[in-house]
Amino acid sequence: MQANFFARRFYGPSTSLAPVVLPSPRETHFWYILPDEVHNESLLKQYMTVLSPCERDYANCIREDDLKKKAILARVLVRTTLARYTGSQLSPHSLKFRKNIFGKPEIGIDVEEKQRKIKNNVAAFARRYFSPQEAEFLNTFSNPEIQRQEFIKMWTLKEAYVKALGRGFSAAPFQTFNIQLKTDGGKKNQAKSISDAKIVLETRGEHEDLTTNWQFALFQLAGSHYAAICVEKDTSIDNKETDLLRLQAWRTIPFVKDEYVSGTNAVMPISGLSGD
Repeated sequence: MQANFFARRFYGPSTSLAPVVLPSPRETHFWYILPDEVHNESLLKQYMTVLSPCERDYANCIREDDLKKKAILARVLVRTTLARYTGSQLSPHSLKFRKNIFGKPEIGIDVEEKQRKIKNNVAAFARRYFSPQEAEFLNTFSNPEIQRQEFIKMWTLKEAYVKALGRGFSAAPFQTFNIQLKTDGGKKNQAKSISDAKIVLETRGEHEDLTTNWQFALFQLAGSHYAAICVEKDTSIDNKETDLLRLQAWRTIPFVKDEYVSGTNAVMPISGLSGD
């Protein structure tokens, strides 16, 4: 990981954002907010002015304060992050978004709480939603807590893939593709855990529209979440390490502070990330 550290802090709300250069090939930039760090009511009101009228209406329809704040922060994070990469030429409020035929944006990332509760028993849930190979992999774990953690990792990876396709759970059912795990020896589904494995993709059945030209990275975020990234492979780069992503990560409170956290305990690689 890079050793450089970047932080920016203001003593009160501002209207400026630190511009960021677009990622280089095989580099992925990741920004996140911790909702519990945002307490300032005037800042939340400022965030509301960044949203579109439809986004404001949606947020105002949410009665529970905590859920409302999370909805506001999620949309502000998207707008302020994208605005950074325009070289300050566009304001966050001016951005307009277009959805595809599935009603989804195309972005291959998913974040899940490590302590996420699973209604049914993990094995039964996996048999219902996962492919037979994935369910078999999860059944190799006799410890219920380890099995639950491996299930959440697998779910996060699969969500990232259908999001990268610009689809949802129902448009690309989880049973139609496999997240395969390979050891250094190349044998699939032989890894002791996802942490030990190279993550690859296989489509199942007659689903030619589900392509396999993707690569994954999985990491632990802020000690409390799993995050998965799915990006299309760049075949123009002739490099033996193209299966590994270089991640640059920031924790932010938009208009208040940005903190570069790659190489810290806030972002702990699990699989698919390079160490430079």
